[in-house]
Amino acid sequence: MIANQGPGPAYTRERRLMFVAAVAVVTTITLSSMALAVQVAAQWPHITRVRVASRVVTESSVLTASRGKVVFSDTFRDHRRYDFSTSPFESAGTSYTYTTNGLEIVATGFLIHVASPPYNTQVRQVGMSVSATQTADTPLGAGFGVQCRRGSGADAVRYQMYAAGSIWFVVRRDGLSGSQAFVLKQGTPLAMPGPVSMTIVGVCATLADGLSTRVAMFVNGIAVADLVDTANALPGSGWLTGLIVASLDKAPSKVTATSYEVRNLSA
Repeated sequence: MIANQGPGPAYTRERRLMFVAAVAVVTTITLSSMALAVQVAAQWPHITRVRVASRVVTESSVLTASRGKVVFSDTFRDHRRYDFSTSPFESAGTSYTYTTNGLEIVATGFLIHVASPPYNTQVRQVGMSVSATQTADTPLGAGFGVQCRRGSGADAVRYQMYAAGSIWFVVRRDGLSGSQAFVLKQGTPLAMPGPVSMTIVGVCATLADGLSTRVAMFVNGIAVADLVDTANALPGSGWLTGLIVASLDKAPSKVTATSYEVRNLSA
């Protein structure tokens, strides 16, 4: 009796032929697909491009209060050194004190007081936010917010966004601190500065022409202003930021800032 030893050489040759045929079919399909892809690319090149969403802010970009990458954040726990001497008109009674609750600013005089954070990188498209409270006995019309600045001295361009009493403002100032304010937009917020914490976010995004800036403001996450403003020149390569307090002559105002952030909107 002859033992069963498998299909033998004839079966092996058949398997090899089948394998060669399969490889030929796959190769033909692959070459055909490549040829079709080349033909499509030639006739409809826009179809084959991979579209990557641009993060650069344009006139039509959707803005949110949390847009961008956080590049600086402070809760005032480690007493970082802020610049409190940005205004040559600062009143003698104004003080800045670190407390267990945050940075306490007692502001006097009919002034906008600016505290610049220890983040000196100029950002072309920047967002900044401050969360703060204000004592109930502060005069109506006082408040707080944020600002962005390009350049310094007589060449400076500033946008300030703040809530003061029952009104929010977006203003532009050219030149030295304390210069005339041009109100670009104002309105009535859903909330007012007071003992309940309020968050104000400002956006300053230089557009492609290098002269126009998209300026926006959010109060507690709600957009209240969004506009494009054009300057004759924008010195420097980007914006520096600061938190601001608006005070009145009637009586001192007391604001306690609990957090401050700077965001790069294009990152």
